Amino acid sequence: MDASRNLARRGRESKYPIVVYRDGEPLKELQDHYKPNAEGEQIIEVLILPDFMSKDNKRVKSRQIWGDLVYTPDSDLVAVLMHLGYFAHNLSHPPNTVVEVRVLVKLLPPQSSYPSKARFVKSRAWSTATEGCSYQVDKVHLITRTGVAVELAPCIDELPATQATVQPQPSDRQALNTRGTGTKGAKASQEVSVQFNLVNEPWLRYSLGAVADKGLKHTQLTSARLRSEALLLESASQRYQIAIQPAAGGAQGDAGQDVFTFARCKQLLTATMMAKKAGVPMPAPMLEVIETNVEWEEFKWGVSTLCLRGKEYPLKRLHFMRHCKPEDPMVS
Repeated sequence: MDASRNLARRGRESKYPIVVYRDGEPLKELQDHYKPNAEGEQIIEVLILPDFMSKDNKRVKSRQIWGDLVYTPDSDLVAVLMHLGYFAHNLSHPPNTVVEVRVLVKLLPPQSSYPSKARFVKSRAWSTATEGCSYQVDKVHLITRTGVAVELAPCIDELPATQATVQPQPSDRQALNTRGTGTKGAKASQEVSVQFNLVNEPWLRYSLGAVADKGLKHTQLTSARLRSEALLLESASQRYQIAIQPAAGGAQGDAGQDVFTFARCKQLLTATMMAKKAGVPMPAPMLEVIETNVEWEEFKWGVSTLCLRGKEYPLKRLHFMRHCKPEDPMVS
């Protein structure tokens, strides 16, 4: 109850009516806020505690969700978010840095019917009109402990989820599988550690081995890899980008030598949103440039930090993303 009061208190800053999500209950307030003859869009904001954003949510497990894109008023909002791909349906809890989830919900007239759709969660069909209203998810934000609002993107096109680029660490254990064969046919498999980034996607845990060259050939150098990919790094609260810096005329650096830009990302985007709306590398308006014309040898990689030109940056996670142009640019 105290947590719900805190959510409502924080929600007073919103310009929309506030509804607090309660475990095991439909959003009864939706119909109270819906005005059939009102002009313009009718939007409310729903505040959700991270504890409820879980595959173990009772209404999620019982599939209390009817419709596709537009849902019945008694459809569970957490199940809807999972159905639309805003939040991974197989996670038991969001990252510990998340303190609340804010969802803008658009209220709509009742529909004549609601189709079923199997995505990450399978919704149910309802063949008759409902009383009151329907609703549609407009925007979703995660609020972190530092007050940063991270906008989540849906995955309604069922694009493949971002896969973690994992590799064994020195501290990871060897697991021995002896199932059904005895020790004679036992197979050893390497356990790996995966971390979730600031927008709840699996990334590789930072390590020296992850950024080290893979061989002596030019194509095996990490610096050469960055000719076609950008390197994203995260601390506990910040995201950084290392990208190759094109020189005037499209050449790479002076006299053919690659140089790089090190910048802080102003916005935390999911991989899908980044590829579709921003592009890789992220454009200048979405970055706070820290250093330019950096030679690869200037990056001093430590066990848990990056030292660059006298400054130290703590690191937790990293991810390589291939260069791409945005389909629908957020900035021009």
